[in-house]
Amino acid sequence: MGKSVSVSSDDLVGRQAEVALAVAELRRLRAGRSSVLVIEGEAGIGKTRLVQSIAEEARAQNMTAFVGQAHPFERTRPFGAMVAALDLNRRSGDPRRAAIDALLRGGDAMPGSVAGDSQYRVIEEIVDLVESSCSRSPVVLVVEDIHWADTATLSAIWSVARQLTLEQLLVVVTARPSPRSAEVARLLEDLAAGGARAVDLLPLTPDEVALLARRLLGADPGPELSAVLAKGGGNPLWVLAILRSLADESLLRGTGDDVETTTSELPASLSDLVVRRLQHLPTATLDLLQITAVLGDAVSLRDVAAVAHRPGVDVVAQLGPAFDAQLLDTSDERVVFRHQLVHDAIYQRIASSARRVLHREAAVALMAAGAHRLEVADHLVRGAERGDEEAVAWLREAAGAASAQAPPVSAELMRRAEALLPLGHRDADLVASEVVQALLRAGQVAEASGRAEAILARRHAPEADIPLRLALLGALALQNRTDELIALVQTSLDSIELGPSGQVMMLAQQSWALTYSGDPRGGESAAARALAISEEAEDVAMTVWALTALLVAVGRRGRFGEALVHARRAAVLAAESQDTRSLPLQPTFFLGLALIDCDRVAEARAAFREALDDQFGSAWWLSETLMADAQASFVIGDWGDALPGLVAGGRAAQEKGNPLLVNQSLAYRIFIATGTGDLLTAKELAAPLIPVLEGDQLPYNAGVLACAVAGLRAAEGDLQGAYDVLLHCWQFDIARECRFYHRCLAPDLVRLALALGHEEVAADVAGVVRRGAALAPDVPTVRSLALRCQGLVDGDTEALVDAVGLARQAPHLVEHTGACEDAAQLLAENGRRDESAALLQEALHRYEKAGADAWAGRARAQLRTLGVHPGPRGNRHRPTSGWESLTSTEKAVSRLVAEGLTNGAVARQLYISPHTVNTHLRHVFSKLGVPNRAALAALVPHSIE
Repeated sequence: MGKSVSVSSDDLVGRQAEVALAVAELRRLRAGRSSVLVIEGEAGIGKTRLVQSIAEEARAQNMTAFVGQAHPFERTRPFGAMVAALDLNRRSGDPRRAAIDALLRGGDAMPGSVAGDSQYRVIEEIVDLVESSCSRSPVVLVVEDIHWADTATLSAIWSVARQLTLEQLLVVVTARPSPRSAEVARLLEDLAAGGARAVDLLPLTPDEVALLARRLLGADPGPELSAVLAKGGGNPLWVLAILRSLADESLLRGTGDDVETTTSELPASLSDLVVRRLQHLPTATLDLLQITAVLGDAVSLRDVAAVAHRPGVDVVAQLGPAFDAQLLDTSDERVVFRHQLVHDAIYQRIASSARRVLHREAAVALMAAGAHRLEVADHLVRGAERGDEEAVAWLREAAGAASAQAPPVSAELMRRAEALLPLGHRDADLVASEVVQALLRAGQVAEASGRAEAILARRHAPEADIPLRLALLGALALQNRTDELIALVQTSLDSIELGPSGQVMMLAQQSWALTYSGDPRGGESAAARALAISEEAEDVAMTVWALTALLVAVGRRGRFGEALVHARRAAVLAAESQDTRSLPLQPTFFLGLALIDCDRVAEARAAFREALDDQFGSAWWLSETLMADAQASFVIGDWGDALPGLVAGGRAAQEKGNPLLVNQSLAYRIFIATGTGDLLTAKELAAPLIPVLEGDQLPYNAGVLACAVAGLRAAEGDLQGAYDVLLHCWQFDIARECRFYHRCLAPDLVRLALALGHEEVAADVAGVVRRGAALAPDVPTVRSLALRCQGLVDGDTEALVDAVGLARQAPHLVEHTGACEDAAQLLAENGRRDESAALLQEALHRYEKAGADAWAGRARAQLRTLGVHPGPRGNRHRPTSGWESLTSTEKAVSRLVAEGLTNGAVARQLYISPHTVNTHLRHVFSKLGVPNRAALAALVPHSIE
């Protein structure tokens, strides 16, 4: 007799250890601790069932569970799985979710936004949404099948996991061992490095397969049935399919207490089993199943009806047998296959030629129904053939739509559009140039430059020439191929007819390349030429480009006041310009840098805040702007706020692949670690910088790296090593007429040269610095530097005292205290002990305020040699725990968090990054002894009172 099988009872079998781990993670979540769980395993092994149980248990405990799944035919849809998990829908009753959907659809693109800017904004909004949900209840965020996910979704998962480590959040992702892209592998590696727990679902044992069968059949499987079930290899989905197939075909019979099969002949694969079951379905149902499979593994009935050209009610009726056969199910108003393997079996059964036709027809029908181009791009990619010019046009438009939200998706669409063009098509070179630009925006720089070079080396369409050259310039700059960049600009200017804007763009790029490769004189010349062209053309946007290049060049040559004039003019013109798309990114950021170079730190920080509020280029320069502001905190001695910003800025630079900025972050952290006396940490931070400083070719920011490493070596007693690294960098800069880092290189180099008997070197350095002071007569620290160096060489006490007076006019910690200590030493040697002690006390006060305990200890030791016994150390009066132990920024962060603001909202109010907020909160939790934000919120009002 036939035996019925109820597949709705397929409870978890053989997963006790995995369930226990999931329960432990939920317990951690309830206790207020975040974590990440990665569940891996082959298709059908039970990943979905396990995460379903986690979500169900979370909801049973009054937690919030967001569940989304990536799909194989939606890889051209940015943030697809996150949209599903978080219900990012323009029809949502939540204005925040509707606003994110508008961003995804390009409805709120910022003027002048650059590639990836919208993606950054969407990710930040997603992080903010998840964080605000965590403030109301613990949250479980599940993203299934990330092996199918688009790159934007992967970035969002990583950002949520990394930024919300202090929230009540459990992130769960599932993945197959293959297929696995490099991006997916990198995400899983990053999650593992961040402490994610991994679960590898293994096949069920024979006893577990027997238990699963018993639950479904109500009786034990007999020996023959057990042998047939063993063909499933312990894969639960395959075991269920075998049992279902046997039951549907009445091939099961009861034998006493057991259930046996009347056949041992079954298909050798799950796909064949599915196809075998299709034989019992009506033709109309099979036709609709094929259309449904072509549309994807989870589709709307409306789309099926549109492509089938049938009324929706007929579609529902004709798909009924497929639902009865448990091939289909419904989820969130979509028709879904019971498993992707079921979908794959039906999809692969369609002849490849028929699949292409169906995909092409699906694209046409969906476009006619008003679907977004990105939602049908995958069908065009799979269905169009070479020569399909209509598909090429659609794909180019879809690539443009994806450019801001997901540059890698845009690049892939452009590749496909190019491949579909007929051979010898008139637009081939223009499309090729669009591919190059898309690759560049997606960060695939080497391929972009290689393609551009190949096209430019052969005959090509004139209209593609300039876009290709400009894209190649950008690629060469990103690869630091400065010699080739400079040559390309010169060749372009000499051989092709460029309009004023093209000339200015090329000259500006050449100027930066020359300046940063060690030829600031040449950089200034190129920038000046660009400025003359832009002014003659009365092109405001191009004038800003030229001024920005010029201010960098003259600043590197030590003419800081002149650079500030150019920076102010550029910022004013940019603010007045309507052509924001053509402007260089963040001219206000460059104004902030010029202000810092002129000792105007407060004005610089205001400029950085304005840059963060600007309406263009926000994501592009974000890490640079936040890093510069953190460095400003370091400069004025506000190290408590500087360090979290430097750490966060370094991480952001690492993610962007900016090694220069990463090393700069390390350098300033080395200064702080050395100043506080943590030489072990300083040495660890310095390790990556040593090889950088030992080469013949140094990076443009080598000055600050050398000063940091030299300071560490001097603190360790290695004066010769400190001297060597400073001298190497000094000589490198002098050969290139670069004066930018003289303020940090020169004083220590002069002092060490004198201590080691290199008086000629000290005199030469002092002379160079003295001549440099004439180039920036209005900058106090530059003038102070000249007096310090010459005073040390000449033993001129008054010059050193005057240097202190000038240093007091600027808020700089290191320049001020260094001048005080230099003058104090010479005053003491000349018997002016009281004056010496006063200056040491002045330095000591600033060291203690900054928390530079090691440097403060040095000043105290010098005071004791003068017979002066300083009072109790300043930081002894500073509590190490409780509200008063917090820095001003930590208090501000705590107050805003207590008001219910998310990290993103706090960051926007305080002009710091969400990563920095997270770092501050870690310190706050530690100092106040609280475990989470809720406990902090309860404590803050009491502390304020």
